[in-house]
Amino acid sequence: MLKAVRFDIYTTDEQGNHYDIEMQVADPHNIAKRIRYYQTASSMEAYDKGQPYEQADDSYVIFFCNFDPFQLGQQRYVLHKHIDEIPEQIIEDGQTDILFNVPSLRHDVDPKMQAFLDMIAQRKVEATDPLVVKLKERIAVVKRNRKWRSEYMRRSVYEMDQEMREKKIREGERKIRDGKLELLEGKREIKEGQDRLKEKEQLIQEREQKLHENQQTIIKTSIVAMKALNIDETTIRKEIKEKFNLSDKEIKDYFAE
Repeated sequence: MLKAVRFDIYTTDEQGNHYDIEMQVADPHNIAKRIRYYQTASSMEAYDKGQPYEQADDSYVIFFCNFDPFQLGQQRYVLHKHIDEIPEQIIEDGQTDILFNVPSLRHDVDPKMQAFLDMIAQRKVEATDPLVVKLKERIAVVKRNRKWRSEYMRRSVYEMDQEMREKKIREGERKIRDGKLELLEGKREIKEGQDRLKEKEQLIQEREQKLHENQQTIIKTSIVAMKALNIDETTIRKEIKEKFNLSDKEIKDYFAE
């Protein structure tokens, strides 16, 4: 099933570089896969049909996250491909991913970006900063524009719907994993039960064998004792057969020994 591409902000600069800017309010716990998805969609726009690969425009995906996307304490994360065996060797493929940890108070970015992050986080910002002034003016215009407010609400509903779908998918995947684990646990318990049953059956067989051997010893001893008392064989056969519930063949085998 194809997944629709929906950018928050998508633009290009004078050099043809492509920029996809996304706001991430809730932590979806799949930020790396999400970045790859948006970078793939953005990168496709950087290639013109028939154009040599080396002339492809650069593509930037920028996430402003209302959480620490990688839980590593950084205010900004810049991602590039590199060679595993030589980590310092960056692959210049024209793709750059930048993630900002908006709640961070590290101030590791330049003043203009810090002011922008402070505005997003609703922290106190100097109103004299030109960028801040322009942004506040623009926000005021948007708030007064009924069409834009409607679009904002529509997008919010869409995003909530997407989040609910993704949540249901994750919940479904979790249930499948749990079901598989329960199935494996059930199979393990069944195997353990079968092993215990085999052990009990073997123990019963050993006990039955022991009882049979004991009975044989008792019968043979009884026959010898009765013969020593000069009891005739017919009487001995009858007594032994009835006492130990033997068949004609079994009693015959004892006297054939």
